[in-house]
Amino acid sequence: MKRGFTLIELLLVIALLVILASMAIPSYMMYKNKAKVANFALSIASACARDAMADCASKFVDVPTPYNLNGLQNCSNVNTAMGGVTILLDGSYTCAPSGVASGTVKGMLAGVDNYTAVCEFAQNSIRCSIR
Repeated sequence: MKRGFTLIELLLVIALLVILASMAIPSYMMYKNKAKVANFALSIASACARDAMADCASKFVDVPTPYNLNGLQNCSNVNTAMGGVTILLDGSYTCAPSGVASGTVKGMLAGVDNYTAVCEFAQNSIRCSIR
């Protein structure tokens, strides 16, 4: 005598698979968006931050002086394979006699609203992350 699964057992398995998929797909989409920002926007924001560091080093200021990032080569909006990257310049960056004292550079990828690439200057160093 052959025995198989009943219709109720098959429906329960399908229902469990649907529940698991409904939890996994949003997590996957968030991970995918974060990876896009890390691959495209973070590298551009980091390049802008490095330009600001080099610009400060070349100025040889005697007192802390605020500057605008708009004139720097890598601090402009860019079109990438995944969409446009908008570089947001929060105010200015301040050059001190020892280098960059303060400032923030943000990079946002078009179509991804929940993650932003952020590079912050603090005591002559750069810290970049995805937020």
